[in-house]
Amino acid sequence: MKKIFILTVLALLVITSIVMVSAGAAVGCDHKTLIAGKIYDSANFETANAVANATVHVTCNNTERDATSKIDGTYSVEYAPEEGCCFTEVSAYAEKGGVTSDTMTANVQDYTENFDLYLGVINIALIPEFGIIIGALTVVSAIGIFFFVRRK
Repeated sequence: MKKIFILTVLALLVITSIVMVSAGAAVGCDHKTLIAGKIYDSANFETANAVANATVHVTCNNTERDATSKIDGTYSVEYAPEEGCCFTEVSAYAEKGGVTSDTMTANVQDYTENFDLYLGVINIALIPEFGIIIGALTVVSAIGIFFFVRRK
């Protein structure tokens, strides 16, 4: 009797989960989705400078759009309602002159009540990684400090 009760409860949970997922998937976008942001040369956005002419790659539901940042570092891309980019997560990264940023993500917010669009904002810090010279100096310095500390 106890097993039948547990199996019945589990079956109801599975059926409820399937219904909820189906209802969530049925929600469509009825307005365009705008993904916008700004490219900076530092992770400290308050003191950073804008980066112009960087290529930004934005991905939503496996659909990638590219944009070029303007003089003030801003960029934007649009997705049509049928592309289903509302109520989802989008990602973006930027590149310029051989420097590629980390991939940043954001959730698309619903602003259809006032502006008739879904909006995602992704600000990106385009920071260069260690170059070959700086990387080699760091390794040599670390080895030198190790031997300096270990000497007798």
